[in-house]
Amino acid sequence: MVFVKALVIEDRSAMTQMFCGMLDKFGIEKKVSTTVADALEEMKSYNPQIVILDTSVENGNGMRFMTAVTPVEEEKESRKERKKKIEEGPGILVVRTIYEVAPTDCPFLKASLVRPFTESQLTESIKQLIPKEKKDEAPVLFKENEALNPEVELTRKGIMFGESYVFFESRPIIIHQVMQIFANAGYDMLLLTHVRAKVAREQFGLDKGAEVFTLSGSNYPLGTMIEAVEKFVTSNKYPLIAIGDLQNIIDHCGVDLTMRSIKQMLSLKKRTNTTFTVLTSVDDELLTQNVRKLLTEMMTEYKTNEE
Repeated sequence: MVFVKALVIEDRSAMTQMFCGMLDKFGIEKKVSTTVADALEEMKSYNPQIVILDTSVENGNGMRFMTAVTPVEEEKESRKERKKKIEEGPGILVVRTIYEVAPTDCPFLKASLVRPFTESQLTESIKQLIPKEKKDEAPVLFKENEALNPEVELTRKGIMFGESYVFFESRPIIIHQVMQIFANAGYDMLLLTHVRAKVAREQFGLDKGAEVFTLSGSNYPLGTMIEAVEKFVTSNKYPLIAIGDLQNIIDHCGVDLTMRSIKQMLSLKKRTNTTFTVLTSVDDELLTQNVRKLLTEMMTEYKTNEE
């Protein structure tokens, strides 16, 4: 017996694997469409209760799907008929950029996620899409009273507090998931980023308690950044440092200065006799082999140990 059916509209393999992996975990049947046209055809025969729509499909034109499925109000349509039409439609989760606005006139829009997002944010968004009549049939992972142990989740991902990790990924997905788990476990968070504090917290799914050091100007003040890191690690019991966009720092400050700054940051463990974790993510394809080698000599290359 099928619990719930979902249609994933995504044309990038990494994102498709993430969405489908989450749906599999919760026992939801799914199909994948890589274009809006294919998705509209699937809607006719598959009748999904859930649609996960990434607006990046077709070079950022995925939002056309929302317009296409928005029901047109017929001239002699009664309120009861329109209500039934809407109730029988799917719940749509839109995955978008912070600059995109989902159309408010689509009655099927139930949830919205801004990229990048965390695993827990995706989970909560999917929960919102489960039809009310299906709630009682939900697998145990969907039950509202279930609480995952963050420490167990970190162990499952092969992450240890006190170590430093570099995530080689084209889109910072796994690092965001790991950051969210650390945050849920009560660790003290400092995010180094070029984005304003409020926006950065929203993008990384962090609460207001997370500290943010914003890098700005034509040449980033890396010396001041190191001072902020030192103050943070010596003032908190369980500090975690996350570099939001390493490539952006390299672009502004050059490879040599960036690598020296990371090395100086990591050396604070010995100099201040403190224990803390450093996480950073960068697209492997944008790096030279020499830079990649330098990073893996200073930090542990993260490789998932999950199935």
